[in-house]
Amino acid sequence: MSLFFKAHGKPSIGLLLIRLVVGAYTMSLGIMQASNIEDYINKVKALQFFSENTAFIIGFITPFLLIILGGLYIMGFFTPITSFSLAVISIVKIASRGFFPTEGIPFNKDLLFLVCFLTTLFAGAGIISFDALLDRRKKKNVIEPIDKNEVSTVKTISAEVIEEPSAEVKEEDKINP
Repeated sequence: MSLFFKAHGKPSIGLLLIRLVVGAYTMSLGIMQASNIEDYINKVKALQFFSENTAFIIGFITPFLLIILGGLYIMGFFTPITSFSLAVISIVKIASRGFFPTEGIPFNKDLLFLVCFLTTLFAGAGIISFDALLDRRKKKNVIEPIDKNEVSTVKTISAEVIEEPSAEVKEEDKINP
């Protein structure tokens, strides 16, 4: 019975699953939008959420941004920046479509993705990620502080100060014109 009431697994596996599923969806969405870029730009313009020029720029850049950010999200590379960027994109999508985009759908699916992006923004990518791999490499080069109680192992280094002669110029050193 303890199987049903005991928390099993590690949070890193859950974060990995979130990154894999949501990242794959984000990448595939970007690929679908990029494959027919003209129609996607027209859809962004039809929302009338942005001005004509801004809608064109956003409609052109967004698919490629989704492909790149989706790949980074799957790998767990630059996860805080990637999660924040994808969360902003989700917020813009929610704001432009509303909470209830069509009849028969209980709410906007981008709310779920926003929650996933915020989860990885605050929790990180987990152990199974490039971020964790880079953190391990950084920690190997860290110099550990010396404990003040271990005075016997601390060596004292002394230095001798040598003073330069004064800047006074002797009469003999001057060149006569």
